[in-house]
Amino acid sequence: MHSVFCITHQPSITIDLDSSASIVWLGAAGQAPQSGQPVLEVHQAYPDLMAWHPFLTGASGTFAIRRFLHDQQREFSDFDLITLAQYRKFISRHPFGSTTESYPTMRFINDKAQIPSYADWFTEPTKYFCISTPIDIVSTLGQYATAHQAPDFLRYLAVAVELEVITGQECLELINHPVIIPGGIEIGTFPVNIYLEITKHLEDVCMHFLERHRPVKLDAY
Repeated sequence: MHSVFCITHQPSITIDLDSSASIVWLGAAGQAPQSGQPVLEVHQAYPDLMAWHPFLTGASGTFAIRRFLHDQQREFSDFDLITLAQYRKFISRHPFGSTTESYPTMRFINDKAQIPSYADWFTEPTKYFCISTPIDIVSTLGQYATAHQAPDFLRYLAVAVELEVITGQECLELINHPVIIPGGIEIGTFPVNIYLEITKHLEDVCMHFLERHRPVKLDAY
């Protein structure tokens, strides 16, 4: 089994999805794209996630997918895969488009005609993982302090340790880790069981964090 989900809050989706791919709708209730594809309306299915959407943003869709798969109450094999895309972002096995200095980990496409059929990629032999290219940083804490807000990151890690999602030693290693994978578990192709396990832990930490704290400052994007 290979399930494909596209998370979006915009009715216009850039990539060409297979007809079996599911749309995870985070936009206004009742205004999901009418493309004939299955639609997971997060407003209706999991209203608590949409209540936190201003803080969770696209992660609301990531967690909704996890809940949707969990609610099916089925056993997934180690060979079952899940692919996640976003309405204007996706992981490609082949480089195309142009690079920019401002976003070195991304390629930009100005002409929709340049985009190959995303659906066609699944006719190729599929690897277990397809993730974005890891990038070197000074440290995770340093990168977060530069691009976001360091106090949020430290409070988040404290919650993760308290919930025993990570140990104190793992927390130290994470703070000083010199590599990140842009998009992480939220975009790419993964074994379903690994996706379910990781996103369950992430949702637990995120929801506990939001129940106790508010982000220091919401990012403009």
